[in-house]
Amino acid sequence: MKILCVVEHGNAPSTRLRLRDCLDYYAGLGVEATVVPTRRSSVTERLRVLKEARRHDLVVLFKTIGFNEFELGLLQRVNRRIIFDFDDAVMFRDQKHRRPLRGKDFKKFLRTVRHCVAVVAGNDFLACFAEAAGRRAIILPTSIDLRRYHLKQNFDGPGVTIGWVGLSDGLPYLRHIQPALQRLSEMFPGLKLKVVSDKPLQLDGVHVENDPWRLETEQTNLASFDIGIMPLWDSVWTRGKCGYKILQYMGVGTAVVASDVGVNNEIISHGENGFLARTQDDWVEALTSLIQNTEQRRTFGLRGRELIEKRYSLETFAQGYAKLLREVARIPGESVDSRGRRSFGRWNFSSRARELSGGDAVVISVPKSGRTWVRTFLCAYFCKRTGKPFTLRPDRYHEPDIPRMIFSHDFAEQRMKATLWERVRGKYLVPARELARAHVILLVRDPRDAFVSLYMQLVHRTRETPQELKEKSIGDLLRDRRYGIMSIIKTMNNWFAEFGRRKNFTLLHYESLRAAPEQNFRNLLSTLGETSPDPEAFNYALEFSDFANMQRLEVAGVFDSKILRSRDVRNPESFKVRRGKVGGYRDYLSPEDQEFAADALKHLDARFGYTA
Repeated sequence: MKILCVVEHGNAPSTRLRLRDCLDYYAGLGVEATVVPTRRSSVTERLRVLKEARRHDLVVLFKTIGFNEFELGLLQRVNRRIIFDFDDAVMFRDQKHRRPLRGKDFKKFLRTVRHCVAVVAGNDFLACFAEAAGRRAIILPTSIDLRRYHLKQNFDGPGVTIGWVGLSDGLPYLRHIQPALQRLSEMFPGLKLKVVSDKPLQLDGVHVENDPWRLETEQTNLASFDIGIMPLWDSVWTRGKCGYKILQYMGVGTAVVASDVGVNNEIISHGENGFLARTQDDWVEALTSLIQNTEQRRTFGLRGRELIEKRYSLETFAQGYAKLLREVARIPGESVDSRGRRSFGRWNFSSRARELSGGDAVVISVPKSGRTWVRTFLCAYFCKRTGKPFTLRPDRYHEPDIPRMIFSHDFAEQRMKATLWERVRGKYLVPARELARAHVILLVRDPRDAFVSLYMQLVHRTRETPQELKEKSIGDLLRDRRYGIMSIIKTMNNWFAEFGRRKNFTLLHYESLRAAPEQNFRNLLSTLGETSPDPEAFNYALEFSDFANMQRLEVAGVFDSKILRSRDVRNPESFKVRRGKVGGYRDYLSPEDQEFAADALKHLDARFGYTA
């Protein structure tokens, strides 16, 4: 696979960290990368990008937002497989703009992202802006090459050195905590601040030692720090930073103190592997503790190194990136017609088709069949096993050890939406080859219980439900052509007819999960390649996805998806996680409605095992 990497600055730190340092790993994974620098003012370099893009399988734009609409359109016609990668808030470069969302850089960012099929972001804050622009965002934190960062051996040298490393445009952050550094210098006369940068720094009342940054001496300088610091003030620009200084300090085993801003509080567990500070007093307190306690510095340093090896190594980053590249390469791009001319498939490039491409497994279900429960368990398990914070979108971490699970349900035939206009647009097409390749898991529930739960959602939970539907009785909606029980039964039959004879197909009953969750979740993990589940992660996921706990999480707003949050905590019928009772339809349907549902159930494929 050949990729074209377009960069604005060939020697910029982010280019080195997210691209050049990875080239050896990519080569070993079968990825051949060509790096092309392009300055905003150079027409020749931009023309070269267009020329080279035709010769490569896909294009990656690294923090490059300088292309105008016409140039991006040409690039998209030459090669539709475009990825945008960024680990800084490039859309907020103009920090003096009073209304950042209306600045020119933000408009350039939106324009660029909307011409891409996928976005790689360095942290969740950045990913949110990409997804707001309508593109799938994968989170791949900037990592460090452990071949260059070695654990320091001396934690107890003479004196204490506080260290900072970075470009000179970050020096104002050190001045931001100057009052704290001055107080510490008075408290500890031998204290030294070592600054490794491209320009020197002078702070009144602080002993500062300046050392020019060089790649050859980076390891030595970092190891000479007793404490590494990363001060920031809180802004949209700093929230986009990816904490690389912290990773560098931890990589050599140096204790860390950083501002409680952005991704810093995801890397640092306060009081366990470092300290977080907000005020000048916080800085004084945290640094005083580390200055006076050599053993604490050693403990924080070793725990930090352990974290880097587990979550932020360059090898893991490169493997995750290579997996994404292979997924994007499978998206249909340009094709050649019978006359040898290049042509492009249009409807395969819908946002939903991109979302449903590249999965290791596809979980299909009628609404209200237990998808939230299954999804919560799987996400909790894989996040715990890989040491990641819980999210219902673990694919955004792009960890090689986390299978990409696609969750889809609808009343229409699986491959597209029901209306003619949406079929013409191909808006919700699932590529047939994706369904042929991925393992399909059909999650089913007794249609009577599924219908009652759907009714409660439409009436009590969904804001968009038309008023005429909300005014219908449960018996009337039971007989409705679009939302009634026959629609559910037809959908289930169609899915079984399409997938039931495949070898890579699993039928999973909601009722079986309720009766024996441990055994059935083990079987489910086995279908995803987890034949020997991690015991700690498995037990954690079982407890986390327990019905009562999920209700508590919904009330607390823990789920990172609006559709999984309680509509009204005072109304139990408005909960996403409502009752989960097997046979609970009897509490809502009249005898006449139950008889109608039983007659409808006769049309359900007998292989599902549900009887009247």
